[in-house]
Amino acid sequence: MSDCEWQVSVVLPTYNESENMPMIIPKICSVLEGAGIRGEVIVVDDNSPDGTAEAARKLAQTLPVRVVVRTEERGLATAVIAGFNLSEAQVCVVMDADGSHPVEKLPEMIRPILDDRADLTVGSRHVTDGGIGQWPLHRRIVSKAAAMMTLGLTKMSDPTSGFMAIRRTFLQGLDLNPVGWKIVLEIVVKARTDRLIEVPFTFNDRELGESKMSLKEQWNYIKHLCRLYKFKMLTPKSRGG
Repeated sequence: MSDCEWQVSVVLPTYNESENMPMIIPKICSVLEGAGIRGEVIVVDDNSPDGTAEAARKLAQTLPVRVVVRTEERGLATAVIAGFNLSEAQVCVVMDADGSHPVEKLPEMIRPILDDRADLTVGSRHVTDGGIGQWPLHRRIVSKAAAMMTLGLTKMSDPTSGFMAIRRTFLQGLDLNPVGWKIVLEIVVKARTDRLIEVPFTFNDRELGESKMSLKEQWNYIKHLCRLYKFKMLTPKSRGG
């Protein structure tokens, strides 16, 4: 099947996720096939030393998987953009490779775009039926505070979500230059569309491997917000509706 026949490309940005590849990739392919959605998985790996790319390539022998290894660039957000640029499908999806985003939600994320009911869908932990797994109180407070900091940027209830689907052609012309890892917030703010649907999901901590959250990434989030507020103030609205 050629790339142009795919309805969806699911982009997985990875670094040291070799244990998760045999778990999440077959599950994605199974869920899409069961929903009657023609899809592929694009793994964009930042030259993981643990064999992530090799694990994904092994799966590519029997499943619709493409693997790209980046050796000169690093970072989740730029990896997502690289994956989107490789896609020729109608819809692009980004989700974590660590099991924190429920694969079962993919059809609910993708269908509104295929049916032309939305340009974007974003997985949300903060709408009705959404939730956060066994997070301690301080992590819940940090998540809510991060959301409150974006009140002047977007009406999304969960702007720090990393789970998103978007019409691929809608990405064209967007000047994406995120700081850190919040690529979803970057796209939503710069896309400026009212045709956005939030899909409830329950976030679960990664099943295998180690979290990449750090104080540096939290500082990058603040710098990213400053950039986006400047963009919104200085750029007239020209998209949407």
